[in-house]
Amino acid sequence: GERTEGERLGANALDRAHAVAKSVHELSHRLYPAKLRLIGLVAAIKGLQRELVPSPVPIHFTFDNVPASLSPDLTLCLFRVVQEAVQNAIKYSGAREVTVHLAGGPASLILLVSDHGIGFDVDAAIGTGLGLMSMRERLEAIGGTFRIHSTPGAGTRLDVCVPLTSAEVTEAAAV
Repeated sequence: GERTEGERLGANALDRAHAVAKSVHELSHRLYPAKLRLIGLVAAIKGLQRELVPSPVPIHFTFDNVPASLSPDLTLCLFRVVQEAVQNAIKYSGAREVTVHLAGGPASLILLVSDHGIGFDVDAAIGTGLGLMSMRERLEAIGGTFRIHSTPGAGTRLDVCVPLTSAEVTEAAAV
């Protein structure tokens, strides 16, 4: 049947609303790196911790000696890795809590994300949709390394190490 004028207008308005929602979503994705640069990595991870509340799983975040100004690439990379790792842990691990620890060392930044969940077979999961490949690619692009330790039944630990620039190191020492 033919649609009435009102139905046609309603459908157009809905299409426009969807298009607006989509462009707002895309815009927020583009803006995120700028916001991240402004607030810094520690504040962004704390924000992520708050965004995921109420999460069925509490997220404990601790940090130590993290330089206040990290390069934008490093900040975005580590934020995305934490986001991915925490979401995986919440979705799949069945853990009662997730721990995120970020620590600055003499020349690098160490990130540990761990849960005491069900664990998984790392080799079997590398090619799956867990985002492990994209995490690895992101980290390799900034000279970082990435190791996952997981044993079925004994939880998962993600170890990330990224080199700091000499400016970041000097600044960490001054804090």
